[in-house]
Formats: sequence, C-alpha cells, structure tokens
Amino acid sequence: MTISKTRILSAYVSGASALALSMGLQPAFAQDSITEEQPAEIVVTGIRASLNAASDIKRNAQGVVDAISAEDIGKFPDTNLAESLQRITGVSIDRSNGEGSTVTVRGFGPEFNLVLLNGRQMPTSTLGDGASAPASRSFDFANLASEGVAGVEVYKSGRATLPTGGIGSTINIKTPRPLDRPGLKGSVAVKGVYDSSRNEGDPITPEISGIISDTFADGLFGIAVSGSWQKRKASVNQANVGWRDGYLGSENNWGSLPQAGDPRFANIENRPGPNDVYQVQQNASYDLNDIERERLNGQIVLQVRPADNLTATLDYTYSRNTVQVRNSNVGIWFNFNDVSSAWTDGPVAGPKFYSEQFGANEGKDLSYSGSLVENQSTNKSLGANLAWDGPGGLRLELDAHHSTAESGANDPYGTSTSVGTAVFGVRSQTVDYTNDLPIISVEMHPGINALDAGNIQATGNAFRNAYFKDRINEGQLRGSYDFEGSILDSLDFGVTYIENKVRSAYGFIQNDTWGGSTTKDQLSDDLFTLETLPDKF
Repeated sequence: MTISKTRILSAYVSGASALALSMGLQPAFAQDSITEEQPAEIVVTGIRASLNAASDIKRNAQGVVDAISAEDIGKFPDTNLAESLQRITGVSIDRSNGEGSTVTVRGFGPEFNLVLLNGRQMPTSTLGDGASAPASRSFDFANLASEGVAGVEVYKSGRATLPTGGIGSTINIKTPRPLDRPGLKGSVAVKGVYDSSRNEGDPITPEISGIISDTFADGLFGIAVSGSWQKRKASVNQANVGWRDGYLGSENNWGSLPQAGDPRFANIENRPGPNDVYQVQQNASYDLNDIERERLNGQIVLQVRPADNLTATLDYTYSRNTVQVRNSNVGIWFNFNDVSSAWTDGPVAGPKFYSEQFGANEGKDLSYSGSLVENQSTNKSLGANLAWDGPGGLRLELDAHHSTAESGANDPYGTSTSVGTAVFGVRSQTVDYTNDLPIISVEMHPGINALDAGNIQATGNAFRNAYFKDRINEGQLRGSYDFEGSILDSLDFGVTYIENKVRSAYGFIQNDTWGGSTTKDQLSDDLFTLETLPDKF
C-alpha cells in the first residue's frame, strides 16, 4: 500500500509543477486531486501468498510445524505429494518405480508417520512387491494426486490436539473447501509427460486434472468437485548381483574360496588373506522392467453455512492406483565347483572377476525368466463435520468419518507371477567387475545356441497372492476456549473414538522344477522375442 501511494503522489506533484510553469496556476489545484484520489487495493496471490500462508501456519502453531500451501486452487508445487514434502527440512522420500512414494521424517521411517486427511486418521494399505505377506503401515503418497490438495502440514512434535501414533511425525493433508474461497473458481490442466526411459512405445503419457468450486445464496451454500486422471509408462533396467554372506579368508565352507592344497587354489589371483573379509556372488542377471501406472482421484465437498458462526461440511474422497510391472531377465547361478577368480587387496576384498566351468554332463542352465506384478490400491473416505463458533471465545467441532484402504491383485493369477525357463548346456560363465556395469558372459557347449528359442525349456514357477485392507471408523468432539486479558491464553479439550480393523492375507504355490519341467518341443517358440541388451543401459 505504501508503494502505491508514493507513486500516486509523485505523479500528481509532477503534473502540478508542469501546469504551474505553463499556465501560472497555483499548485493548490493539484493538492485537491491528491486528497480525492484513493490508491487501488493490492491483492497478493501466487507463490508469494503461498509462502505467506505457510509462514503464518508455522508462526501461529504450537510446537514444531512445517507447511506447504497451494499457490491457488488446483495449483500445488508438484504433481506428487511425496515430491512436495521433500521440500521440507528433515523430510526425505523413498521412490517406487521412479516416483515418490513414502516419506521419512527426522530419520524415522515411513511406518512411524501418522497421516491425517483434514484432521482425520487415514487407513493405509500397501503390498510392496506383492511377493510377500503385507504388514506395513506406511502411507503411499503416490495414491493421491496433488491437484486436489490445498495444503500439507507436517507436525514434528507432539500436541494434545493431535491423534497419537506418529513417532516420526503427524502429516495432515488439507483439501479445498468452497466456503473458504467464495465465488466461482476453477482450474483445468492437460499435461503430457515425456519419459525417455521407456524401452519401447510412445514416450509421452497423458495427465488430466480439474477442480471447480462455487458458492451460492451469498455464501449460504458451496460445492467443490475435483478430479485427476494420470497414466504413466516407464522402464527401469538393472544389472543385479546377489551376494552371499561375507567370509573370512580362513574359512573353508561351501561357497568360500578354495584353500591352499585344493587344486582350484591355483586359479585364484591375489586371494584374500586369512584375516581379510570378502563376499562371493550367488547369482547375477540383467533385468528389463516395463512399468505402467494409472491413477484416478476424485473428491466432492458440500458445505452449508446457515449462520455466520455455524458451518456444516460433507465430503467424499476416492483414489485408485493401479500398477503393473513386467519383468524379463537373463541370468546365471553359481555352483562353486570349478571356479577361478581375481581379487582386490584386503582387508575388505572384492572380486575383479569370478568364473566357473561346467562339464557337458552337468547340464548347467542359462536362465530366462519373466514375472508380472499387477496390483491395485483403492482408498475411500466419507466424512462429515459441524463447526460452531459460540459466544465468548468458545468453539466446538463435531467430526466423523468412515474410511477404507484396500490393496490386492489386479490379475487373475495373483499379485506376483513368476515363470522360469532356461537353455541347458553352459560351458563357462563369468562376471567381470572391472567396468562401470558388471559384465556377464556365457559360453555354451558346442552345438547349443543360447539365442535359439527352440532350445528353451520351462523350469520352475511361482504364483503369489497378497491382500491387505484397513478400515477406520472415527468420531471426534473437539473444543477450545480463548481467554482474553488472562494469564491463560486458551484451553483445548475433546474426545475421540476410533475403531480400526486390519486384515492381511498371503498365499503362494511354487514349483521347484529348476532342472526342467518340459522338453524343448513342448514350449512354443512364439512365446519369446529377441531383445538387445547394450542399448538398454
């Protein structure tokens, strides 16, 4: 306001001087205009308003609180809540399939955080890789699109008014309320995400989001509707090495390096000493992972304010996140028989290369495996709130909600399906660690082509199915009383009832026919396609 007034005064003073010089008029004419003109009102929006709102929350809060506020309706800093939360000091994130998923606060892992939606405790469900029994209480922020979020508060210290259970932090996700922003407001966004990591196909995937909010009858009634749909495709390619537990150089166990007196001892270059520590790999592989994710979010909020001091709110929030990961890999396993290797210096030694030879009668396999993980997580929350500002600084709030989080298979064969195939007849296999990427090389016995699909046989397989559901029914009565001119500033009081029911289930069937379960002729060549590896890394 001060800047605008100064500019107006400068403009009129300059004009008065020009008139006085040319026409001889007295400057009182200009002075009359100064008193009559009023400076325009300045409304601050955008990123500056967002920063001010976050600062006000921190300043007025009791305890240690950090916050992020949306710049405007439908405009949160990032498209993913976890990505936004990592902007806060002391908050780090874990990524799943290249996208922020869970958060760690002050060094406490994701399972130590409590997540609230508009002050209500939210259920959580996650399956992880779908290949083990689900038991985590970590909240997956990838399930929620940020377009329908007005702000996030991270409480790093305890408060009597917060639910218990957040050892690391309590994270409160706030959604837009129509009566907080009177009038017709809205935002629609259409985006395209370019992801160059894809192994094949169009690298551009769509995102569509929108929110509309309006109030009626001079602020008596308000409605807000938001929705978001996002589809993403990406690829993650990996060179994996599975290591056995560490050995001392003096140990002589299965998998350890041969000792002096063993004929294979001569095949070791710079063997670790008796007191050195080293590790030997059990297996190595190249994995191509193609990821598809579809996220659907929606929310509707109805508000009624029959009096200035009474507001009723009814809201429903829905989210669905479907993830599919298709894995194709080629790999080797070691038997620790006729081995040769070279090592770095101790006291902690590492392999430069590790190799193993096989006879024609051993039938050693080169593994070709494929797996499919396809899961779906669904969150639903129906809540109602009644807030009343009474006389003399009294405020009462009644809130209740029914919320569920459910994760399970989106494939008829389970959450994780793995099918193994192989070509038998490996003569030698080696892993070279002297490059940036471990180099796997395989030599077959004469007459066997490892790239001929006609030589592939089916081996073992595993079918796993996991299920997780969390249901919360919660009712709260909260109140506060502000004292004016007293040594006591305010008094907060309330009571909360929570009913929490969790169900976790897991089952699997595995066939350990790794030596082959079919002949070459029983498996169709059309099941396989030839892929090149150097261009994938």
